Amino acid sequence: MDKLIFDSDALIKLEKSGILREVCFHWKCITTAEVKSECVDEGKKRFHQDALNIEDLINEKLLKIKNPKRQRKIKERLGRGEISAVNLYFQEKKSTIVTDDSAFIKYLQENNIRHVLPANLVVAMKRSKKIDAKMALSYLEKLRGYIKDEVYDDARKDMMEEE
Repeated sequence: MDKLIFDSDALIKLEKSGILREVCFHWKCITTAEVKSECVDEGKKRFHQDALNIEDLINEKLLKIKNPKRQRKIKERLGRGEISAVNLYFQEKKSTIVTDDSAFIKYLQENNIRHVLPANLVVAMKRSKKIDAKMALSYLEKLRGYIKDEVYDDARKDMMEEE
């Protein structure tokens, strides 16, 4: 995973759980203007703190905004942010889409598009020794309220198998 391309769902969940900044320190993190509009611009209108924090990461250049040069026609019913993330994926070599949206994941799987769940980023940081086991478990616990129980259980199991 050289480059991570985020949809709104992943950005918001990782930020609300306090993990996004750490992820942005360890990987090249990218999103699109459409995703920024969904989670930052709309979030600020509703006075969501996570929107301001994500905007700070953009201003600090830890999270870059990049727009796809070409637009593929996508027949599935995806949101504008998700469509822009897919288009950017095909433009950016060695990239992976980060999402926790079930319908989007189904589309990505059906189209063989590399993707990862936010919880798996915590596991990857631990495996690559970017964070220690204690920090990884702490991050996973913070993320727990925003992800499905089975995703949490699988991520925790993956971390424990390496102990």
